[in-house]
This record gives sequence, structure tokens and C-alpha cells, in this order.
Amino acid sequence: MLAMSSESPAAPSASDAASLGGTVPVETSIVGLRDIPLSDILRFTTPVLGFENLEHFALFQTQDGPLWWLQSVERKEVAFCLLEPFRAGLNPDMEISGEDAADIGAVMPEEITVMTVLVLEKDPSKIRTNLRAPILINRRASLAKQTVLADQRLPIRFHLKDLLKGRTH
Repeated sequence: MLAMSSESPAAPSASDAASLGGTVPVETSIVGLRDIPLSDILRFTTPVLGFENLEHFALFQTQDGPLWWLQSVERKEVAFCLLEPFRAGLNPDMEISGEDAADIGAVMPEEITVMTVLVLEKDPSKIRTNLRAPILINRRASLAKQTVLADQRLPIRFHLKDLLKGRTH
């Protein structure tokens, strides 16, 4: 098992990724046509839950911070807002299996960026993420997968307002 903690490295910036190779135009549902560095086109070795027919996704940011967009390359209308929980101040105790790490070509914990899917709501107090079903990304190999962790202590519905409450007390 690989343990993930707040020591996990942040994903490289878009400018760092651009220096690794060329770009490919991707039609996004968020910002229209966007040139995405080839290194930021991820192949999912295990599909995103509920989207078994989609394999390639572009990973990009619209501004610096712990939020990212995961845009299907195959279907413009499929996009997810992702959160880097460790970068956002959460420190969930996640045990990543060796099998999950191997599936994305990772040998060391430092090679894995952990992200979770955000459920966006009009009411900001209802925005939540599932800490038990993270997306694991190996940026070096451009591979990713979504996994479901067995640890029942990780909430399926973690409201971001609870993160903000912890910062104000």
C-alpha cells in the first residue's frame, strides 16, 4: 500500500507541462476550444465511474489553485471539476493499493496526484466531493484511473463548507 498525505506533490503547472511537448486542440464545455499540452491528455486505465466508454481526458486549470477541469476528449459535454484535496487543506488518510499504483505506472507515492470529483451546486454550501472514490493521476506516464477505497472513514459526501469551518475556528 502507498500512503498519501499532505506531503504529496502538487501537479505541475500548465506552463511546465507545455515544455514537455506539443499541444492538441480540445473542445471543452467550460472555455471552448483550448490547446492542451500533450502531457495533459490522460488515458484512463479504468474508466471514470458511469462513463465506461470514455478513455481520454484533458486535464487543465482556468486559474491557479486546487481546482482542475477534467474534460473528455471524446465527448465535449462530459467534464468534471476536480479538487486536489491535499492542496486544498484536507488531509484524508488514503491508502492507495499497489495494484492501483501499478495500473497507472506509478512506483513511488510522489508519482501520484490524487484528485476528487466535485459536485457543483448553485448553493455553495452544498458543494461536495467524494473522498472515497479519488482519481489517481500519474502525470509522468499520462495515465489515470478512478478507484474506490475500502476505508469507510473516508466520506462519500464531504461538503467543502466543512473545510472552511475548520479554518475559521
